[in-house]
Amino acid sequence: MNRQQITAERDAAGAAYVEALNAFREAWARLAAIDRTLLNANVAQGETIRSWHFKSRNGLEDALRALQHIEFAPRLIVNDWHDRAVELSNKQIEGFTP
Repeated sequence: MNRQQITAERDAAGAAYVEALNAFREAWARLAAIDRTLLNANVAQGETIRSWHFKSRNGLEDALRALQHIEFAPRLIVNDWHDRAVELSNKQIEGFTP
């Protein structure tokens, strides 16, 4: 494999990484939303669930920093992740019937 082929493979891998991060963000938001909904006092009704190690926005930001790649995913914005989970959870809470 020559340098040009390796570079082309790197570009393909980088594009696949970005695509995987987008899918991961949506899957994370779905699960985070459900966890958030189940932690709501009206929904939980005294029950507790096990959830993330990083419950705060700052904790999520720290976790996302580990997924950043200088060229292909240089800036993962915590609001893109957190706000999507809140949006989904708010819909779940509003539609909840005991």
